Amino acid sequence: MKPLLSIIIPLYNCEKYINQCLDSIILQDLEKNSYEVIIIDDGSTDNSFTIAKAYSDRNDNIRVVKQENQGVACTRNNAIEIASGKYIAFVDADDMIVEGSLLTLVDIAVNNDAEIVNAAHLEVPQDAVYEEYNGRTDSKPSIGVMTGEEAIVKVTKLKEGYCWGYLISRELIMENNLRFPPKVSFMEDWAFITQALLMCKTFVNTNVLYYLYRRNVTSCVANMSTDKLLLGCQSLDIVVTAAKQADGAVKRKLMDNVCVNINIVLWYTIHYRRIFRNRKDIVKRLLQLIRVVEMRYVPQNLIPFRLFPNLYVLFRHLLASRKY
Repeated sequence: MKPLLSIIIPLYNCEKYINQCLDSIILQDLEKNSYEVIIIDDGSTDNSFTIAKAYSDRNDNIRVVKQENQGVACTRNNAIEIASGKYIAFVDADDMIVEGSLLTLVDIAVNNDAEIVNAAHLEVPQDAVYEEYNGRTDSKPSIGVMTGEEAIVKVTKLKEGYCWGYLISRELIMENNLRFPPKVSFMEDWAFITQALLMCKTFVNTNVLYYLYRRNVTSCVANMSTDKLLLGCQSLDIVVTAAKQADGAVKRKLMDNVCVNINIVLWYTIHYRRIFRNRKDIVKRLLQLIRVVEMRYVPQNLIPFRLFPNLYVLFRHLLASRKY
């Protein structure tokens, strides 16, 4: 019998948090045979794999696979191929799930024949402890049913482009050959979710508090690089291509999101000395992307970049008050 839910966890050097992550899943109200946990260790050099393997040895619905380092996108893609659940949930190894929330979300998904369910999340401190956040809420959840395109306009926000906020139908993923752009580790989940939403006919939005997101700003700053930004531009390309094929409010929302992310890439390029010194390919790639965006969708602050890209980046860099 196939499980209702497959929980996918990419694991890389997360020995400090993986216990809390897995405990938060095991403590859910789900019957053990109704879900599976697929952990793929992406070449960790700490004790992450050993810790995860210990959980697997004690729980026959937890599977741990070890691979050479391929990056988070390929790791999630590899896990999708293994998953057998009706729905897939993506969980990051340093994050946690609110007690009792998964059963509620699975019930909502099944009862509404949903292809995607979107739930609420809470950003918690980096040193957050699960016991401090695992309280239940007894209030009846609100439910809004719509299409994925309607959700793009009415529900989703740019910062909620992470893949972990959703339950997603495995059938939707497999029938539309949806995958994360390989080797990409910046905005890759935004590109994946955007494509999934565009394919989705039944989207359910609920206020159920589901996900505890541990924000690790230091890691983001430390790991940013020219190569990472250039690969991230593949995500921008995916979404801008989808936006060109959309209409009306959906097109505007997608184009707005593309422009916001172009601004984010520009910020890193301008403020990071090591990236600024190797900015040529990034500027060229961003210019190609911004020229695909129709002028009516380009915000005022990006018009100078579109017209005078190199001068714009140099001027902003000289004015930047903080450089990394």
